[in-house]
Amino acid sequence: MIRSSIRNKLVLFMLVATIIPIAASIVITYVMTNNRVTDETVASSSRLLEQGTANIVNYMNTINKATLSVYLISQGTSLYDILSTGGSDYLSDREIYRAMQAIYYAVDESEQMYLYVAKSKLAYAIAANRSFRRLGDAAVDSAGGLALGEARLLPPHPARSYADTYIPETVVLTFQRSLYDVPSKEDLGLLMVDIRPDVIAAISRQLYAEGQEELYILDRSGTAVYASEPGLIGRQLTDGWVRELQAEETNAGHFRWNGKGFAGVLVYEKMKTDYMDWTIVKRIPNATLSANGRQLTLVNSLVYTLFLLIAIAATVVISIRFTNPIKKLIGYMHRIQTGSWNVAIDIRSRDEFGILARRFADMMQTIDQLVVREYRLALANKTNELKALQAQINPHFLNNALQSIGTLALQREQRQIYSLIAALGKMMRYGMDTNESIVPLAREIDYVKAYIELQKQRFGGQLQAGFAVAADTLAEPVPKMIVQPLVENYFKHGYYRETREGELALSCRLEDGWLVIETADNGPGLAEEALEQLRRRLRQDDFPAAEPAGSSIGLANVLSRLKLTYGDEARMDIAAVEPHGFRVTLRIPPAGPRAASGGSGREPHGGSEA
Repeated sequence: MIRSSIRNKLVLFMLVATIIPIAASIVITYVMTNNRVTDETVASSSRLLEQGTANIVNYMNTINKATLSVYLISQGTSLYDILSTGGSDYLSDREIYRAMQAIYYAVDESEQMYLYVAKSKLAYAIAANRSFRRLGDAAVDSAGGLALGEARLLPPHPARSYADTYIPETVVLTFQRSLYDVPSKEDLGLLMVDIRPDVIAAISRQLYAEGQEELYILDRSGTAVYASEPGLIGRQLTDGWVRELQAEETNAGHFRWNGKGFAGVLVYEKMKTDYMDWTIVKRIPNATLSANGRQLTLVNSLVYTLFLLIAIAATVVISIRFTNPIKKLIGYMHRIQTGSWNVAIDIRSRDEFGILARRFADMMQTIDQLVVREYRLALANKTNELKALQAQINPHFLNNALQSIGTLALQREQRQIYSLIAALGKMMRYGMDTNESIVPLAREIDYVKAYIELQKQRFGGQLQAGFAVAADTLAEPVPKMIVQPLVENYFKHGYYRETREGELALSCRLEDGWLVIETADNGPGLAEEALEQLRRRLRQDDFPAAEPAGSSIGLANVLSRLKLTYGDEARMDIAAVEPHGFRVTLRIPPAGPRAASGGSGREPHGGSEA
């Protein structure tokens, strides 16, 4: 009883119809939001890293240009001249100090500076307190492994003392440049500038959200030039994601990583110059990527849950109010079933259930009046008479009788009689089959051909019929007996044997998906006034669905069935044929019951026949 209850089914259906879409909407919203937030975060991070990379490269190019000022040649003695000659007198020392001081002050973050002159084997330094020293034997006496004219940037490391002076415990980057004579390719010495990474750190801190994301600047060996975790600066990182990053061939991009200690997206941008090969990479954990998506999903879930509770309450209330009249009506029916015919049905609602209850009460009164002995006897008599009539016109009996007559005609070598009987049998089988209301056009054409064949026997050689049926129209479904009335209309109103040879043409084609069926004859046609009167009659909404008894199915009936089947889009056009004749055109829209045709499995017909 519980499973078969309409109320329970209605409640269950409405709950399922409410809960499933809401749950699916929450899941889809979360997935799509999470993916969209991820894409937007990656795109935003890529743009931010691109800008940060440009700022860092511009800053390092400033340092690079400052070190290249060594090669400036001015009037009088310049630093380049001293490097080329190896001068070591007082004036040379003053010029070296001036040139080094210019380079030192060109970069605000300079910590100390070192210059080694190869010709004189002397070294000079400007320490953190801006004191100038001539180092002598304490000089660094090599070019630091640089190739001639090469420049490079060493990763962060603790500052070392060049001039035996106090150096604060600080981490610096060292910019090294091998000095050489351009024409002769002769080694002139080594220039080193220690720079505090304050600017790089300041730029880097603007590129990530502290506590939610991580940022690293790594050199080619994987050493951290900058790290959001300060303890990693200057250390070589060997994690798997570092190796994956170094294997990336593109200068910018992103990839997903799911490894020990980190799962999320890595967005990177490479910085390559003549003196450095760095990669800036931002690590965005999945938790950060999905935080906004989860927050939005949570808000949506709360809203959906609120509406779900309202929908559940409304479902229960509506279901109870909806099914209460049904339960009452079932109770009344149960009492009537026990023999209480005079039950007072008290359902006063004005909706469909109230109408149903009142109709049921009226029906019970009618049944109470009709269930009498005389009515039952009369009903039995009518039933017997109907069965007798059906037995007399049994289609199988008529079909067997026609087959017997046809067989006899063949035995007597009367093939024309057999052909006519076969045509008549085909028409009777088609007309008496009431199981189908929609058939393929091919079956309608077969029926019309059988009808024409019988008419040719009647009119002899004075009747010519032509068929132009496109092959792609044969499977199109149409209402049964929709084409034959068009042909019959010609024999009913348009054929005059005494005046001329009768001509009838039937064509079927598809135009932009519409099925067009057209008949044209050479009969007398209609005068313009009569033609317009017929058009007005066909345009009326209240034309009869059937012709008077004893007449054939007319044009009005055909149009009525078309509109009942396809709606107002279906059309029937009538027109005169010059010099004389009458044309009827049916236009059936591509929508409608075509997909419901029951005529599949018929044998195909030819495309045209004359």
